[in-house]
Amino acid sequence: MTDIAYSKPEKQNYLSWIPEVIFHPRKLFQQITAHTNAIWFTPLLILSVFVLLNVAMTGRLKSQAAQMGEITYPPDFEYYTPEQQAQYMQAIQSTQGPVFIYVLPAIASLAGVWFGWLILGGLLHLVTTLAGGRGSTAISMNIVAWASIPLAIRELVQILFMVFTKSLINNPGLSGFSFTGGASLAMFFNQFLKIIDIYLIWQVLLIILGVRLSTGLSKSKSSFTVIITILIILLIRTGLSYVTLMFSDLSITRPFFF
Repeated sequence: MTDIAYSKPEKQNYLSWIPEVIFHPRKLFQQITAHTNAIWFTPLLILSVFVLLNVAMTGRLKSQAAQMGEITYPPDFEYYTPEQQAQYMQAIQSTQGPVFIYVLPAIASLAGVWFGWLILGGLLHLVTTLAGGRGSTAISMNIVAWASIPLAIRELVQILFMVFTKSLINNPGLSGFSFTGGASLAMFFNQFLKIIDIYLIWQVLLIILGVRLSTGLSKSKSSFTVIITILIILLIRTGLSYVTLMFSDLSITRPFFF
């Protein structure tokens, strides 16, 4: 009888891939698209850690501002009746606890990372397949996960900004170009602008690269399918942010309507 020795496959150190996303993206995504197994955990874990650190830093600054009595009042606050002003202040106080400052934002942020990855990866595979691509769901999920490294860098940059300036980020993305006024369309567009920044564009370019390498689609088709997919996701995210803003406006900014 012949003894056959089975060697254990060498464990891959995926942390070493992080710099490659920045400096050698084509080489890395050639490796990523060659894997049909799940290699998405490491980048999503890194993004989750930075997201939680961002939430913690933001919550700390908000708590400090609340302790110093810094409150953002609505534009027409001076026209409220004394009873309405008291209700507004009571509503503000009710949202200053750890649940509202840390727990709920952390849950929402983590849900955004993981459910966002699932939705974007699945939708990307669907759109590229309809366009004639030959990729698989597993590869699409891996591409989306590793293309999220720029988002982790964005979280890190925001954390460092808050650490050194001791101030919150009030105008993320392109929100500095937002429209004034309370029209619903303007408010929706303003929420959309908050999402757009250089890190999102970087992510889109990485996904386009991964799609080209994994599906066999042309450069134009890869770009078109990725942009359509990202646009759908951004519109969904903007819609959710808009609805949340409207409910927040009803329940906190004008609680006396109920």
